[in-house]
Amino acid sequence: MQNLPMVLGQVNPDRARNPGLVYDMDEMSYIQFLCHEGYSGSSMAVLVGSKSINCSSLLPGIGYDALNYPTMQLRVKNEQEPTIGVFRRTVTNVGPSPSIYNATIKSPTGVDIAVKPTSLSFSRSAQKRSFEVVVRAKPMPSPQILSGSLVWKSNRHVVRSPVVIFKPLD
Repeated sequence: MQNLPMVLGQVNPDRARNPGLVYDMDEMSYIQFLCHEGYSGSSMAVLVGSKSINCSSLLPGIGYDALNYPTMQLRVKNEQEPTIGVFRRTVTNVGPSPSIYNATIKSPTGVDIAVKPTSLSFSRSAQKRSFEVVVRAKPMPSPQILSGSLVWKSNRHVVRSPVVIFKPLD
């Protein structure tokens, strides 16, 4: 449980005032995520305050989790074969310009994590850049939680995104 604050997105108030990069999400992004998670009909209406949302008429969210969020979590599905998740993310520069962020990956044993591109360059504030993270986890015979991270580092900021790989109890 030592990683629980990291996984839950514990915030450092001093650093939160000047984060460098942010992951933007709007209302439609949340609706797409809820559709991806299987919500529909009246349960969706209760959550978003709308009488009719037809998930099949919406563009699906992008990536494994249909979410543009710092944390990436991969549920291991199979005891015999690797599980692969492709996460697509977009960040907005809210720090100084120009700035370059370089990626560092920390992978737990049995997990490969790769990011493309490995560097994000921003020439102005409010500029957006997208990247893709591929997580490949070896089969897990028993329930467990593993954690790694993707860290974007510039000369002024460190932006950490947790990567959680888990096999739940059956």
